[in-house]
Amino acid sequence: MIFLIWKSLLHRRLQSSAIIVSIAVGVAIFFSVATMYNGVTSGMELSKQRMGADIVIVPFGVTLEPSLLLFGGATANSYMPKNYADEVRALPGVRTATPQFYTHSLTADCHDIGAQNRMIGYDSASDWIIAPWLKKIHKTELKDDEVILGAKVPTWTQDKISILGQWYKIVAVAEETGTTLDYSLLVSMNEARRVVAKDKSLQPVWDKQGPPDGLISTILVQIDEGADINQVVTAIQNVGLMKPIVAAEVKKRIAEQFTVFVLLIGIVGILAVGTSLLQLFSRFYTLTWERQAEWGLYLAFGACGRDIGAVITGEAVAVSLTGSVAGLILGGGLYQGSLALLESYQAFPFVQPTWGFIAATAIGTIGLFTGLGALAAWLPAYRGSRIDPSVIMTRGEFD
Repeated sequence: MIFLIWKSLLHRRLQSSAIIVSIAVGVAIFFSVATMYNGVTSGMELSKQRMGADIVIVPFGVTLEPSLLLFGGATANSYMPKNYADEVRALPGVRTATPQFYTHSLTADCHDIGAQNRMIGYDSASDWIIAPWLKKIHKTELKDDEVILGAKVPTWTQDKISILGQWYKIVAVAEETGTTLDYSLLVSMNEARRVVAKDKSLQPVWDKQGPPDGLISTILVQIDEGADINQVVTAIQNVGLMKPIVAAEVKKRIAEQFTVFVLLIGIVGILAVGTSLLQLFSRFYTLTWERQAEWGLYLAFGACGRDIGAVITGEAVAVSLTGSVAGLILGGGLYQGSLALLESYQAFPFVQPTWGFIAATAIGTIGLFTGLGALAAWLPAYRGSRIDPSVIMTRGEFD
């Protein structure tokens, strides 16, 4: 049986290859969209749970895309007076606020950490974001030679990292948050200020705005439950030259854009899959007439109708299975390429899908498309199994 299926596919290799390619394209699109959608939705949920900031305040002159500041690890060497944090904290509707200090993009002594990664100094007295990771390692604050690495910061050693001539002890690697923290090296506020004070390229900034000890880069704000966020934003703008970014609005815009992307690509994938299944059905339906003499001969030699149906269905399953497996391989490359392309245009909260999700999606995709292929061959298999060998032998065809 398997030999007959194999020989039949080889005999019609051009037709089989065309259907395999069309199925592979549909599976690739389906798989890549499913994994990307899972990564974005997981990132959205994690960023909501672990970032915990309703409003992110940056200096008024910052022109970077908000999504890059919230989710992409972009560095903006713009600063504002540190007393702004106390004034914001005292505003009606503000539950708590904590300042952070950003350094420039980082390069290790021997290895490029990457332009997306930056050092962030945090305020241990008011912070609520870094504290949970410190609690896990039984610490209340970081020493000046200690660092917490973001989940997406590359490392080459387990316990130490060298940055700009300074060795830091890695006390923890943070879990993914889907936010800019994934691209950050978290240190004490004093250490972050010390690092930038040594950078001669930033000297014009200090000459204009004052020494780093009196400056901060951003303020993360949590508002009271039930507070009007628009009123809080207006109050923040009245404090000084600051630019409030409402995290929920940025996430909503990203979600809408990604939904449109998934919808468009999904439609293309459905059309590709539908076309391939239609080709599969038409091919085997046509073969009911083209191969009736062959199948009649099998019947004459003792094969039963069920055997003929099994051959037809087996061919459809083999083609669908091959196309599905090829599509998964192609889909993996399409997923990586699409993700890199999207990230080059805009930052967004993204958490890599788990291997369990990838495996379940792959198995489910193979089962779905193989089952649809078998279903497409059901009618041709049914008609082929009902061939009367006596008709074939006397008339050479059947109706």
